[in-house]
Amino acid sequence: MIKEKNKIIDNFLAFIDVVIAWVSLDLTYFIQHGDFYLLGDKGYIIQHFLVFFIWITLSKLLRLSELFRSRPYSVLLFNCILLAITGTALLVFFVFILEQYYINFNTLLYFMAINLTLTFTFKLLVFSIFKNARKKGYNSRTILIVGDRSSVQLIRLILSHKEWGYQISAVIADEVKEYFQNELTFLPEDVDIDKLLVDSTIDELIFCYEQPDMAKMQNLLLSCNEVGVVFRMYSPVFNMLSNKTHLHYFGTTPLLTISNTPLDYLSLKIKGVFDFVSALITIVLLSPLYVIIALVVASTSKGQVFFKQVRVGLRGRKFWLYKFRTMVTNAEDLMDDLKDFNEMDGPTFKMTHDPRITRVGHILRKTGLDELPQFFNILLGHMSLVGPRPPVPKEVKEYERWQLRRLSMKPGITCIWQISESRNDIAFDDWMRMDMEYIDNWSLKLDFVIILKTIRSVIRADGK
Repeated sequence: MIKEKNKIIDNFLAFIDVVIAWVSLDLTYFIQHGDFYLLGDKGYIIQHFLVFFIWITLSKLLRLSELFRSRPYSVLLFNCILLAITGTALLVFFVFILEQYYINFNTLLYFMAINLTLTFTFKLLVFSIFKNARKKGYNSRTILIVGDRSSVQLIRLILSHKEWGYQISAVIADEVKEYFQNELTFLPEDVDIDKLLVDSTIDELIFCYEQPDMAKMQNLLLSCNEVGVVFRMYSPVFNMLSNKTHLHYFGTTPLLTISNTPLDYLSLKIKGVFDFVSALITIVLLSPLYVIIALVVASTSKGQVFFKQVRVGLRGRKFWLYKFRTMVTNAEDLMDDLKDFNEMDGPTFKMTHDPRITRVGHILRKTGLDELPQFFNILLGHMSLVGPRPPVPKEVKEYERWQLRRLSMKPGITCIWQISESRNDIAFDDWMRMDMEYIDNWSLKLDFVIILKTIRSVIRADGK
């Protein structure tokens, strides 16, 4: 029943995407020509038929018609952009094939912009309505969690996002009681789960173990299937499997193959081109800001405007990293006197009230503007917009073996740990794991999300 209901809603929302595209097309002609039916009945029917065919297909393929509970707005925007660009490109193709040359290129560009704006606005409205309803307890799903200590992070995530509409009915995991003693209902490990699934209102069961017992998992999976409960499984090992797993055949024998770095050649090339073009545009557009910051740095403290330092890049390659100077000129010489005040574990150094930072330097660091010269590093091919931060050579010498893998991707200006809410207080090992998470789950979509969240972080000026 739930599946059928969701299917009806999905089909309805896919049709709404088509209607929005039709409205966008009509608005485009009205804005340009002051007439909705400038092309006559035949042209009107052909265009709207093409839009229907393209948009209903893309809406399904991009799953824009599905109301995901936990989908962030940044991913929603990315998919709306894909819909508008891909849909318009296909429209151009069919216009050429059908020789509808009276539809000019400017018209299609206007259409793409209007369609993107209207589609994303509508999706925002729909998702916001559902999220607010879920916060109030409507449209909720009850879940049972069966696991060990590795489920702590998952439980915290669910509890912190009321808008997802997941209500934890009970937890079967003695190891996590100490973390949520007064927040959740805990059941003993030997409880009869088969009977529980029948007697209680449970929509989903989440099986969460660091080292899952396959026999136990299979029994729970079968039990859920028998009574129509959704079975989900989580394990930390999935961070490695998500995008880097494929079947490779030795003759006719399949082998599960896991690579530890991204292998999508085309996507990596697109990333490289996007990095270069974005860096070039940023430098040109912000050139007045570069000049202003340089003058302020030069006039408020003695020393060079730019700070340069040897950093370690892709596969251990060394390069000069550039930043606006935020410290006094003899900052490196003063390091030995400040080692006892280091607030970071591991080989990195961080101090909240570092006396070496200049007054202007505090502002530049808080806003992230000191990083602007690194766009030149991107043009030179040393860095990327998104990637693990480039370490100094002495840090790399102190890395544990597993931490060296963060050098397997080109370093970047921003990454997952820098958009984390706790980025100013993050432990070194957690920082390293976040970089590994980025490498294991890399995609163009993930880069897009990180860039959007970095822009938000810069606007909020929540750096240190």
